[in-house]
Amino acid sequence: MTRAFVAVRLPEPVLDALAERLAPLALPGRRTTREQWHLTLRFLGDDADPQAVADALGGIDTAGGHARLGGPGAFPDAAHARVLWLGLAHGTTDVTRLAAAVARRVATLGHEPDRRPFQAHITLARVGVPTDLRAEIAAIGDTPVGPTWAIDAVTVYESCRHANGADYIARATIPLPTGSLPT
Repeated sequence: MTRAFVAVRLPEPVLDALAERLAPLALPGRRTTREQWHLTLRFLGDDADPQAVADALGGIDTAGGHARLGGPGAFPDAAHARVLWLGLAHGTTDVTRLAAAVARRVATLGHEPDRRPFQAHITLARVGVPTDLRAEIAAIGDTPVGPTWAIDAVTVYESCRHANGADYIARATIPLPTGSLPT
């Protein structure tokens, strides 16, 4: 058993745009890296079997839809933040629907539903103590980041923690049905 999660990988043009947006900023705490950027659909904790999760997701029939990165936010709130994140400008409904479908499938493996409401986001930085991140949120800005992309797969990741953060290792990628790009 291992620490794992299910997420949407970001395509290279989106990663490029995000890197460009963040490059001039001095974010506090431990910044996540380009290799760590993803949209988490379901965190599975430390007792996951990545292969069993991949098997449970096999044949998932929920379309991924489309998404575009948007403005920043913080958990639990901007004035007392522990996590700085970037949300979606478009596609929140699609990603939320996909996260619910993933949650239903992994529930068969004993992964209880998360009690917190789902919030589609990419973690940008983590701080050790509650910190006022309102200035950083304003500096990132709320204009969309990068192009809209089709969500065509979900990936099961293993999270290997170490002193400097974590490495995310893709263990399985499950294709999704896709639709046409919205006009």
